[in-house]
Amino acid sequence: MTRTMSLLLLTALSVAPAQTAPLTEAQARAALDGIYKGDYRAAFVDRRPELFLRHIPDDFQSTSVEGNRFDAAALRQFFPQQFQNMVRTVEHNVTIEDVDVLADGTVSAIVTLHTLIEFRGAGGRNYLVNTIGTYRDDWQNRGGTWFEVRGDQLRNQVTTALRP
Repeated sequence: MTRTMSLLLLTALSVAPAQTAPLTEAQARAALDGIYKGDYRAAFVDRRPELFLRHIPDDFQSTSVEGNRFDAAALRQFFPQQFQNMVRTVEHNVTIEDVDVLADGTVSAIVTLHTLIEFRGAGGRNYLVNTIGTYRDDWQNRGGTWFEVRGDQLRNQVTTALRP
């Protein structure tokens, strides 16, 4: 009887999901800060869109300020196109405004992105695009990798000017 109980207990423990302590907001902020200042920044500075896109799962969803919705497939098509005429990233800053760890482990963050990027125009002249946007990004850690599952745009301002 003792052997049977031991086997049942061992089986139950091996089938039960692993329980891990939820992240604190400070831990979640540190994890996201590493991604925003690591892969996301490097995607723009080094013109390597794959660094950004590797954090976008197939179930990604987003809504723009105007209410337009798009998914992972649309983002994977659109995002790399901006790098074709990019000359350099002059500035790329992300400020994490707020972080909440939700009951299901999703990390929801309000972030403000400021970029100043130089592009080459069709006529050969360079121009600058200054963008300030605020987003609600929802992240999930899936198997040790952080994925942005939602990225809703809350505010967006773009100024474009010929380079002096």
